[in-house]
Amino acid sequence: MAEVLSAPVGASLWLDVTFGLLLAVSLIITAWRLARYAAEPRKLSRSQPRQSPTSSGADLSRAELLSQP
Repeated sequence: MAEVLSAPVGASLWLDVTFGLLLAVSLIITAWRLARYAAEPRKLSRSQPRQSPTSSGADLSRAELLSQP
């Protein structure tokens, strides 16, 4: 009653190889596009003003830190 719907072993191997190559190419293209997107400079819109960096103490000298109240 149960029929096995499968391709012959040689055809199955070629399907696996073809699918694997298509998957590899699509992942490479996706990674390339994501890297290009991440590398491009950000464009600020007019509705978002530039925020000045807050002084966390990491970029201040010791004298500047001691002079702060």
